[in-house]
Amino acid sequence: MGTVKVIDHPLAGNYFRVLRNRDTRVEDFRQAMYRLGLLLAVEATRGLQTAVASVVTPLDVEATCHCVEESSVLLVPILRAGLGLLDSFLELLPGAKVAHIGISRDHVTLEARPYLDSVPEQVEDFERVIILDPMLATGNSITKALEIIVNKGYDPRRIVMANALATQQGIGQVQGKFPEMDIITGVIDPTMNDKAYIVPGLGDAGDRLYLF
Repeated sequence: MGTVKVIDHPLAGNYFRVLRNRDTRVEDFRQAMYRLGLLLAVEATRGLQTAVASVVTPLDVEATCHCVEESSVLLVPILRAGLGLLDSFLELLPGAKVAHIGISRDHVTLEARPYLDSVPEQVEDFERVIILDPMLATGNSITKALEIIVNKGYDPRRIVMANALATQQGIGQVQGKFPEMDIITGVIDPTMNDKAYIVPGLGDAGDRLYLF
């Protein structure tokens, strides 16, 4: 059974204060999302396998290091809002590969409709897949993205989802279909409104990152 991890770092609250504020400027919103993304990235990369490497220090002494093979990590931002977390993860994993999944949502039926998929078929190349999406609300978009990835042969046990905010309903839908997958989020908010926006939430993450 996969786990749900809420990051407990005290700095997360500083970033949420900025992200939730309706008066936050776009540049400040982006910066807060980036910084929160760094905390999510640290948690999402725990347990990665390491290889042993040796270096020579300035004291002419050999030192052994344990290193992650960054190219074995596949980052999958869900367009468009998932791009708001991508730079945070690339800051810590500059050698990671990146694929994109585009999902549009019908605002009346809330149906998730994929329109882009660049996830590679070379499943064996990747130790871990990390899905990036700031908001896990109903779970419709995330489960659609997961179906795309898993149908290509990726093991759900090697998939981690990173969200800034989540709801219990969205978590329940994901776990119901993919119980082996881990979820990492900044906070779990209590409810959604009739338009499926997380409450209290932070509004539309994509709009606040790129339009306002």
